[in-house]
Amino acid sequence: MIITWHGLFTLKIASKDTTILIDPYAPDQAASPIKSKADIVALTNPNNPELSYTRSVPGDPHIINTPGEYAISDATLYAQPWRNQDGVECSLHRWHIEDTVLVHLGALNRTLTDKELQELEKTNIDILFLPIGGHGTLDTQQALELLNVIEPNMVIPINFASNKSKANRDTVETFAKEMGVNPKETAAKLNITGRKIDRENLTTVILEP
Repeated sequence: MIITWHGLFTLKIASKDTTILIDPYAPDQAASPIKSKADIVALTNPNNPELSYTRSVPGDPHIINTPGEYAISDATLYAQPWRNQDGVECSLHRWHIEDTVLVHLGALNRTLTDKELQELEKTNIDILFLPIGGHGTLDTQQALELLNVIEPNMVIPINFASNKSKANRDTVETFAKEMGVNPKETAAKLNITGRKIDRENLTTVILEP
């Protein structure tokens, strides 16, 4: 499995049989448009045009934009409903791909309730995509507090300031310092095919778009 962060909330997960694109950003949010092909485009908030621009994805992908349970090829998804601070229905995405559980929180902008956390954590979480950039979503301190509650095996910060993004976001430096990693030690993508995830210690991976 290969994981690529395109900036903001946009991620591509490519397994052996399926390519998934999550929350494709709008053209005015970044320096360059998304040109990545995908079999599945999954939206955590289809009502937000800044992170649901499906027209940029070539071909005819299967679009998932409502809560529910889905199984496509070698991927399964539970899109857990929640409402943001404005009362808009969104989804927390829990993917199961190649014996790995990955969670994408979308543009989370409030504390999750105990009930929501219990539902999210019904399965141990291997990889958590954690928004940290603030400005309408979780800031670094809020993200760290949530991380301590969820306790995944690996955390990948997203939605922070980058050269590719035009949106105003906090940088990754404070988060990296708190996690004890060098913010300049980044990777263009994460290849975890055939790699055993450390389930005893929390691993932090910083990707660059």
